[in-house]
Amino acid sequence: MWRRAMSFDDILLNIISRIDGERYKHAAFHLMKGKRSGQTLQDTEYYRLHPFFGMLPSLHANDFDLAYRRLLAAGLIAEKEDGTVFLSASGKTRAASQGPVRLNGWSYRGMERLFFARLALAVQTVSHLSAGDKSFMPVTADPVVQRDVKRLFSTVLKGKKPGDLAWEMRSSLEAAGMEDDRLSRFAARLTGKGMSGMTWYQLSEVTGISEMDLKVEWVETLHIWLDSLAKRPTPILAALAKGVKAESPLTGSAKKTAEMYRAGLGMDDIAKQRNLKMSTIEDHFVEIAINDPAFPIRDFAAPEDVKAVRDQAARLATRKLSVLKKAFPGLAYFQLRLILARMGKEEGADGYDDHGKPGKPAEKGHRI
Repeated sequence: MWRRAMSFDDILLNIISRIDGERYKHAAFHLMKGKRSGQTLQDTEYYRLHPFFGMLPSLHANDFDLAYRRLLAAGLIAEKEDGTVFLSASGKTRAASQGPVRLNGWSYRGMERLFFARLALAVQTVSHLSAGDKSFMPVTADPVVQRDVKRLFSTVLKGKKPGDLAWEMRSSLEAAGMEDDRLSRFAARLTGKGMSGMTWYQLSEVTGISEMDLKVEWVETLHIWLDSLAKRPTPILAALAKGVKAESPLTGSAKKTAEMYRAGLGMDDIAKQRNLKMSTIEDHFVEIAINDPAFPIRDFAAPEDVKAVRDQAARLATRKLSVLKKAFPGLAYFQLRLILARMGKEEGADGYDDHGKPGKPAEKGHRI
């Protein structure tokens, strides 16, 4: 049986434990929102932060800052003179007591919201049509979601009754092994004939759980469920989940740069043809180095430099570019970033605690 979801504060503490003393608090904020900058993508790989990437695309800075200040006030974290954040002794104890992280943000990059939007509209539509009601206000105004669900009514949803969909959902969720209380809260967000889904505020009032913690649990539930569905697909739910999990580990722009590089173009030529800044192209190459096992690091840095940087990073137990740049003034920041990117990939971990391969970074999510 699964244990209760981590709180938002515990997730923030977990992230800080991984970047311990080497990044500012904003690194965690950008990570959870799924910012597709070179720095955030690098941090995701360097510090094994894949589970949290893009988990809350609509996270507000105020909500983040409130949680951050709670951790400070509780003495679980502290800041160095330069503003970087680290765990206190009590923070380390609390972080060490946490259970496994069951989020899978890097693979779903916020697109689990699309799955839920489709599911919510399908549940509502089946419920109303079965009651003979063809006129109702859909729970989502997104034309893409409406089109997707409408198509399914000519295939897997054709002639289905509420009990058919409920049975498939129940059996699938039970197979995922989640506890009843969690599933009750999840179901409370769904709308049917004569029953409106609860808002986050309403659900918080009823359960006594904060809205932020409810949102974290909801995302985690979707990730666990989608991971389970990938292993044990069912007809309706598999159709609703189509296209939700990333097929490529690269952002669209980085993928284009990779294709041009493989076609024989140099970085300068790629920047000119794409009318992009060299800093953007460098970000793309770091992203490619993170995700491509065959990335030719020797084309960018001498083998002896690669080894020296790796040895120094291990000796100092740091991946801070500013520290390594002082040790290797003859190497460009870009070269150091590439070497660190390959270190993260070649050290053997995928970046997950419990999950499979990383996927595409976060895209704009659906607000539910």
